[in-house]
Amino acid sequence: MKIQAIKSEARFRGVGIHSGSPSEVVVTPSESPGLFFSLPGGVFPVQSAQADGTARGTTLVFPDGSRVMTVEHLLAALSGLGVWSALLSVSGPEMPAMDGSAKVFAETLAPLCEPAGGVTPLTVIREIAFGGPEEGYIGVIPSDTFEITCSIKYDAPAIGSQVFEGTMSRDVFIEAIAPARTFVLASEIEEIRKRGLGRGGAMDNVLVIEDDVPISSQAFRVPVEPVRHKVLDLMGDLATLGVPLKGRVVAYRSGHRMHLELVRRIRRSLLSD
Repeated sequence: MKIQAIKSEARFRGVGIHSGSPSEVVVTPSESPGLFFSLPGGVFPVQSAQADGTARGTTLVFPDGSRVMTVEHLLAALSGLGVWSALLSVSGPEMPAMDGSAKVFAETLAPLCEPAGGVTPLTVIREIAFGGPEEGYIGVIPSDTFEITCSIKYDAPAIGSQVFEGTMSRDVFIEAIAPARTFVLASEIEEIRKRGLGRGGAMDNVLVIEDDVPISSQAFRVPVEPVRHKVLDLMGDLATLGVPLKGRVVAYRSGHRMHLELVRRIRRSLLSD
């Protein structure tokens, strides 16, 4: 995939899916190659943040103490479009949820891309993997392209076992991954609310799946939508590396915490080479 930059402004407004607070992010051209966040304490590259994946999303904590919640969908859109040069200015504690997917982000940003240079992909030279069949596992192995194999397994019959496998081209992302919405089991909602999360969740930005009711494929925006949304989340979390990844990622029943741990292990691997 060719490296792209943002050539003009895009503005997104809405509410944060967890905070319920009004939020806005403005994506503009960056003076330097890379993905940067403009915050009260300055402008920081995405890879300078500490990433936390414990609150059903990814929160970035930057060197000035600023926190930005639920960054994964916009970062996935940038990654999926091949954009590795952009400045993100966030107002509010969280990225706007939009429709719960990356569709609006991708469709708005796609016409604003232009070829760019100055960014070298991170090439995986040896296997990195951890986890197991019970708790879930994730790993990356060398490949000439960026590939993802992702599988999930839920007791809910509407989901069951789902698999997505593919090379992540721009077209694949726009058509197959970006439209996949955040989903939640109906039985999880009460516990999520008790944790102070999901305050901005609504039927127009979350796909609610009943635990015991089969659902026809027409209820999904794209086939096997839940696993495709997991791929979306994974791409957004991997984008916190700050550069494109060249390797094959294999994930089974993984989530934000495992994705971000993989990012940390990839970084440690680079330091040891």
